[in-house]
Amino acid sequence: MLSKYCPECTTAKRDLGENCADLSIWYKAHKPECSENYTGSSNDPEVIAAEILWKRSVENCVMRYMSALSDGDSKTYQDLLELDVYDDSMNISKEECLNHVAKRLGTGLRNKIKEWRSKGVTNGGRKEESLKESTLFKHSNFYRKAIKDNVPDVQKMKTGIFVSLFHTSSTDKAPMHNEFPTGLTSWRFYQSALANNEKPKSHSSMKRKLSKQVLEKILIRLSNNKLLGRCVSGKTQNVNQRIHSVILKNFPKQTLFLKDSSNWQ
Repeated sequence: MLSKYCPECTTAKRDLGENCADLSIWYKAHKPECSENYTGSSNDPEVIAAEILWKRSVENCVMRYMSALSDGDSKTYQDLLELDVYDDSMNISKEECLNHVAKRLGTGLRNKIKEWRSKGVTNGGRKEESLKESTLFKHSNFYRKAIKDNVPDVQKMKTGIFVSLFHTSSTDKAPMHNEFPTGLTSWRFYQSALANNEKPKSHSSMKRKLSKQVLEKILIRLSNNKLLGRCVSGKTQNVNQRIHSVILKNFPKQTLFLKDSSNWQ
């Protein structure tokens, strides 16, 4: 674990004085156990930690990392490419966390709302086609599910993504159901009603309408082959986040834990 803080050093500097000769003598004995093992920018520990893990993978574990699961920030990935830790120009593939990719749709829609507001157009409130926070969350889930349900086939992912567009922009006057499963078991109300020789319910009663123009450009950008190609593993960073959650639950940041295990509770 990388840390820019050592409680023992802080206490020693306070008690002995930062310019005291005794502090230098004390620090020589303390240095091997010092918790302060990083002095760079607070934005770079993730990059440095990745370098350490990749460099020691062969020596300590007799293995190589073939890919990096990213949350969208490519700084660590780019650093690993430049580092060339295995010294043989081995290609390192970049994989995307599905949850973080799905968040981009919500971000794109929020930016669109801000753009409209700057032009004096309000798209909030309780209207059926309003982009409320719950609506943004719903569309992000549609997008993520379309990818997850169709891995590793990029073309099926893309089809699933645009099915969600049809699902949310279909109206009574212009129904868009051709891409949905047909038959009595279809999850789409329109197709199942037709298969049962019934009149489909009105779209307005479903309260799922949303202007097609709102989503189409954003979905085109977020369904390019390059991006979806990095999602074929269908992975998320949930496992890492669960580990962090367990660590922080037992060792909260607000509490000081010394290296001596007898101080742990």
